[in-house]
Amino acid sequence: MSLLDSQIPELLSRKLQSLAAISAAEEDTLAALPWRYEDFGPRHQFVGVGDTPTASCIVVSGFVVRGRYTEAGERQILAVHIPGDLPDLQSLNLRRMDHSLETIGRCRVGFVSHNALRRACEHTSSLVTAFWRETLVDASLYRAAIFRNGQLEPVARLAHFLCELYFRHKAVGLVGPKGFPFQMSQEVTGEVLGLTVVSVNRAAKALRAQGLLETTDRHIHVPDVTALCRIGQFDRTFLHQGER
Repeated sequence: MSLLDSQIPELLSRKLQSLAAISAAEEDTLAALPWRYEDFGPRHQFVGVGDTPTASCIVVSGFVVRGRYTEAGERQILAVHIPGDLPDLQSLNLRRMDHSLETIGRCRVGFVSHNALRRACEHTSSLVTAFWRETLVDASLYRAAIFRNGQLEPVARLAHFLCELYFRHKAVGLVGPKGFPFQMSQEVTGEVLGLTVVSVNRAAKALRAQGLLETTDRHIHVPDVTALCRIGQFDRTFLHQGER
């Protein structure tokens, strides 16, 4: 197995281990899944509204967003997915997609057939539980986003979002000395947070002025996570990490 091929089972194992107890045998089952990967360029839609997928996917690198478009072509971003996430796992049981999935920047996505996933789950309830919890946490992220965008002012809203990304990246081992990868422009960040580019810029400046946000080489470093959580009124309970 090449280093490229090994990225997928390692990421998937880290993600599911953060949600449920997975045995060594079950990790071997995940590693044996017949993944294929594709590299996409920026703003590439690989799942559309009305599609009937026969495979589910995992984000290997880059960011993927879930969204809907108006008839005029205006996009509403509904969720942001990072490496280790399985953004269309629900397509296992929901035949027709009611949203699109597209990349933000350059992105690698792994795909595995629904039949292969079902076979992997036939003899182990732990994997079923882990995949189910992944979809439940997906729904929890929606609830957090509704609270964040509906109740918090811009600086707190941005702080809350950055805290969420920090802890999600940390769960899959992707917070390094430079922080965590961040592909999103201020325009796209505004789409996620329901803010104008000007408001996002001002909020970021405010966090930098307090020493709570550093950006370098397309990474975000959070010097004081506790302080950022306090400003963003961030309670990580909704991530349900480590609950086994």
